[in-house]
Amino acid sequence: MAGICWFVQVVHYPLFLQISDGDFPAYEKKNYRTAYLTVTLMVIELLSGSFLLFWMSGTLFFYNMLLLFVIEISTILFQIPIQIGLSRKSSSAQKLRLIQTNWIRTILWTLRSMILLKITYDLLPNSAVFKSDTKSIMFLHSNFNLCSVYF
Repeated sequence: MAGICWFVQVVHYPLFLQISDGDFPAYEKKNYRTAYLTVTLMVIELLSGSFLLFWMSGTLFFYNMLLLFVIEISTILFQIPIQIGLSRKSSSAQKLRLIQTNWIRTILWTLRSMILLKITYDLLPNSAVFKSDTKSIMFLHSNFNLCSVYF
């Protein structure tokens, strides 16, 4: 989601300012189609984050879920109401407010990506072992078998 959020923040939302206020409500109603993708991905994030927190508890997993929770709150408190308002009556001030408040999510998703990279680093690098006797590559971490690929 960090990549999508950066695209939205630096390309998609600023382009809103190029659409006239009179034409914007009709545009915003069609733009709601993007919600199918983003909502689906956000639900997957919540489910996978919950799974990780439950099965592999630790500080980083907790911060991962905390960031997701704050992102969801920001979405509910800021982005959704602003976009609903823009679909009814557009103004440059509301478009700018959408861009400004979306920085919350952009920064938090970026931080979350860094946490997930750290989690991945902790799980994989010490454990990629080639075992020639079974001709398999196994990724292990503290007796936890993440993946086994047999040739």
